[in-house]
Parts: sequence; structure tokens; C-alpha cells
Amino acid sequence: MGTTVEPVSGRLNAAAENSLRSLVHGAVFTPREAGYEDVRAVYNGSIDRRPEAVVQVSGVADVARTVRFAREHGFTVSVRGGGHGVAGMAVAGEIVIDLSALRGVTVDPVAGTAVVQGGATWAEVDAATQAHGLAVPGGRVSHTGVAGLTLGGGEGWLTCRHGLTSDNLVAVDVVTADAQLVVASATESPELFWALRGGGGNFGVVTSFTFRLHPVGPLVLGGMLAFEIAAAPEVLRVLQELHAEGHADLGAAAAFLTAPPAPFVPGDVVGRPVIGVIPAWFGDVDKGMALLSRFHEVATPVIDAVAPMPYIALQSMLDAGSQPGMRNRWSGGFVHEVAPELVAALQDAAVRMPSPLSQIIISPLPDSVRVLPDDATAFPSRSGRWLVHPVGVWPAPDADEAGIAWTRDLAAIIRASGETGTYLNLDESDDARVRWAMGEARFERLQQVKKAWDPEDMFRFCAHISLP
Repeated sequence: MGTTVEPVSGRLNAAAENSLRSLVHGAVFTPREAGYEDVRAVYNGSIDRRPEAVVQVSGVADVARTVRFAREHGFTVSVRGGGHGVAGMAVAGEIVIDLSALRGVTVDPVAGTAVVQGGATWAEVDAATQAHGLAVPGGRVSHTGVAGLTLGGGEGWLTCRHGLTSDNLVAVDVVTADAQLVVASATESPELFWALRGGGGNFGVVTSFTFRLHPVGPLVLGGMLAFEIAAAPEVLRVLQELHAEGHADLGAAAAFLTAPPAPFVPGDVVGRPVIGVIPAWFGDVDKGMALLSRFHEVATPVIDAVAPMPYIALQSMLDAGSQPGMRNRWSGGFVHEVAPELVAALQDAAVRMPSPLSQIIISPLPDSVRVLPDDATAFPSRSGRWLVHPVGVWPAPDADEAGIAWTRDLAAIIRASGETGTYLNLDESDDARVRWAMGEARFERLQQVKKAWDPEDMFRFCAHISLP
């Protein structure tokens, strides 16, 4: 593997390659050697980028040396954490700084904090923190990388109680464009700290995150309720009512999906489009079950698999339906309400999915996110209420045209339904959409941070903040 792939431009000549290898202690993969095909692959199987070299750094010093090497030789740089970013920007640079060997998680249960290295996934964080009965809001798929999700804001099941992932940041260690290691926090480089909480990877390579932890578990209420797709208006009405009532323990979301061949799915339901609800309840189990009974009052579930489960099981419950290597095209936008006209359009799209792997996710941004002022961090969408997130997924290139068109059409429907913003972690956004999503005041403030910390725009492969 890797022996027939040509470099992007061939600019990494033998002398430069030897220099790079002599500088770092980690592994360096170029297109001429075994292993390159594996390290250049990302979650989205439709991404086919061939960087000049992938540097699997062994520590912070390797990160700094690679940044310095790239600057001195004029190479573009991208950063790979978990590799989940749908646009594949992790491997868009000529030199990729791959953090996958930096996966350590150190928990201080007395202080209620965890230090997480930049290559860790949420599975590793959840395992380490739950050993002490603690957690931080993370993603909904456990093999998602911590770095990308956090830098984009970060939301998940536990957001209902404790806000965004980035709202729980205490400090970050970041290697900047001049190859210096900087600590950013509320008291050290506070403007950089503000920008890193929602402003994406524009400002440097974050090598570790320090999170504030919260007691969670050991058991939470999870699983799935699913209903005939015709019941979507009633099901989504109940979901919106429950969230409007302000239940701080409720993180429930919904999705239009194809019923999977899972053990909890009746055989006659497998393969049919349904509207599913993941309850994600963190309070008293009996109270949670009583609230969920309101769905039963409006429709009869075709899947009824809700039960107490470990928090780690809830966090990994969607992993099987989110396998790496599939071809993906996503979009997403916030709307004030999931209005009947939008529900009807989503129902129609749900029966035309490009494959049984696709979904349309509808998730709340709960009131806990609005406890902080809108400008407390760089995250641009605290006023958002409901995120509508089309996830186009299919296995083979011959379905690309249909899959891309399906996602594009849904994006247009969301925008026509009063879109108020977007969650940039889930959106393949060009510079204009990033600027729109951020809003002018926030964007201009981010530009000033960019100018101060990355004046040559080295870190451009992300939800890009252009220089002023």
C-alpha cells in the first residue's frame, strides 16, 4: 500500500524530507512508503487528498518542530485530531500534523478536571472520566476527536445540563504559528482563549485541553423510541414541547432514519423509514419514563427500546451507524422552530435518502447554552434553538451525484425555513458562510486574534477566518 501514490506537488524533495525526518521523533509517512494510504485516510471516504507528508508527532516538541519546518520551507500545514471533519481539511495541507499518538487523558477527581491530549477521542475521555463518576459534554459518536469538536464549540447529550464542550474548558496548550507553546486561559492570553472556544483551528495546534468535569451516572436513560414516519408531526411537536418546558435533565434529539438491522428492532420494521427519538435523560429514571410516555400518547412506537444504561453506552450507542470510510456529505442549520412546513419537507426527503445509512438529525440547543452571554466565547450560535442536520451517507462513488443533490436540496430547504445560523462543525462552509455564521462583530474580533497569532494564515484548513 502507498507505493503508487504521487505527491501533491513533489515539492518535498529528498533533502527536505531527510531534514524533516531528522527533526522529529515521531513517524513520517510520504507517498512512497507503506502505511501512507492508512494515515492519509479520514472518516469521510469521499476525501482523496494526498499530502506531501504525514507527521505522526510524538509530543509537543514534534509539533513545534514540524510547524517551524513548514514555515521555513514554505509548506502549507493542516492538523489532524480525530479526522472526523466532513470536509476532510485534516489532510488538506502539504504537511499534516497528525496528533493521533497523543491520546492521553489524566483525571484529577479532587479538582474535578481532566487534561486531554489533542489526539484523543471521546471514547477515551469518557472511559477515563467515568471511572470516577465524572464527565464533560462530548460528541454523540465516541470515535469523534476531542480537538475538532471542542474548537468548534461542541455539543452533545450532556449539553442539556452543562452547556457546550468549550464552555467547560479551563485552559488549552497551543503551539502557535511561530512554533511557540502558549497556555491560553481566562487569565493567560485571554483573547486567544476566547477565540479557541468556537473559532475553530484558525489559531494554532492545540496539544492539550483542560476540562471542568461534572458528576454523571453511573446510569442514565437512553435507547430509542421510533414511530412510523407519518407520525413525525406529532412526535416532533411533543419533543419541542418537552424542551420548551425546560427540563434540565433532558438531552433528547430526533432523527429521520432507516430502521437498522439491530437486535432491538423488530424484523418487520428493519429497512423502513422511521422517525426516531433518543431520550438521553440524566435525572430520576421514573420521572424520565413518565415524560417519555407523552410520545406514546400521540403515536404507537414501532421500536420501544428505552432503558437505564451506563453513560458510556449512551455515548457509543450511535457508533455502529457512523462507520468510517463511507462517503459523506453534510449540512446543517439552526431554525427557531421545527414548523409544520419544514416537517413535511423532511418527511418527503426521508423517503428519498441516498442510502439506508443517511439520516436527518433534529437536535435542540438547550437553555444551558444561553446561560453565558452571546459574546462569552467565539461560538456564534447560542441563540440557536433547533439544529436540523442532514447527513448524507452512501458506500460507493456511483451514488455521489444523488447523495450530494439530496444534501444540497435539504440545505436549501433549511435556509428557506428561517435559518438563523449554523453549527460549523457539521457544515461544509466556505469563507462567506463562515463569515455569515459568525456575524460581523464576532468575525472582525476573530480576525484581530488571527492577525495577532497567525499573521501569515498558516492555519487556514478549517472553518476559515480570513485575515483582515
